[in-house]
Amino acid sequence: MTVRFFIAASALLVVLAPPPARAQAQKIRLSYSSRSNSVTPFQLAAVKGFYKEEGLDVELIQVNPRLGAMAVMNGDLNFTTTFGSTLRGVLQGLPIKFVAVSVKKSEHFLVTRRDIKDVHDLKGKKIAVSTLLGTDQTAAEEIMRSKGFNPALVQPIAVGDAPLRAQALRTGLVDASSISSPHDMILKDEGFNVLGGPEDVKYALPTSGVAVAVKFLQEKPQVVKQFLRALLKAHRFVFENRPETIQIMMRWLSQTPEVAAHSYQLEIISLARSGEITDFEWERLTEGRKPLAEVRDFTLLRQAQKELGVRQ
Repeated sequence: MTVRFFIAASALLVVLAPPPARAQAQKIRLSYSSRSNSVTPFQLAAVKGFYKEEGLDVELIQVNPRLGAMAVMNGDLNFTTTFGSTLRGVLQGLPIKFVAVSVKKSEHFLVTRRDIKDVHDLKGKKIAVSTLLGTDQTAAEEIMRSKGFNPALVQPIAVGDAPLRAQALRTGLVDASSISSPHDMILKDEGFNVLGGPEDVKYALPTSGVAVAVKFLQEKPQVVKQFLRALLKAHRFVFENRPETIQIMMRWLSQTPEVAAHSYQLEIISLARSGEITDFEWERLTEGRKPLAEVRDFTLLRQAQKELGVRQ
């Protein structure tokens, strides 16, 4: 009888005992420079719960590309997706490293006024860019070179986010704009000319990645790997789930089905499925100004790849 009572009492205690507390999700602050398709994988990871699966509570914050790297270095942000401005900061000595590349190829288009129908007509004209020497400016210059035009003959004007660049073209503040989808289609429908795009950019020209302060990377490697696992899951989802990805893109950027389908095709071409680009491509981007070991570290990324069965 005593044994039966003990068993019953033990069972009652098990039933009444509160469930074990879940580990609190790690708070992460992530910056992006503009609402564009290059941020889609990071937004998708939130929508599909991939961050949550990895024990992360991620806040996406839009930050001027010139400020993202400084905020990461100061600890105000944990990661930034901004690539061009951050890389320049790293090459100038900021203690930051890239731990992944998300969009490896520029998705920018060169869009001009209605009366400018040839790239050579841009001589002496103004082009809207997000920030001087940013990725969108570099992409526009690559497009111009591919068509035999010297980009030094054009005056870049820092205007800001993509919608502002589109509006600068509409109002005549500039003669051309370097802009990403879906704005290229919108402007084309309005009668503006698209003189070139991603197909004219021969080499890797990333528009988004994952950059982290060296200090955070050293102190919180597991958190960094959790974030990279979530991103790789998002990349895989994009490639394997076209209809739902298009739906997410429609909501994220208020795109029509037609525009979102166009944006999706660009995403498939531009996305770095494994989160990497080659050392040759890194050397081209850095122009040999720093050893690659001081610019990027794919150690944790490759661990995440192996754990998720992602091929390099």
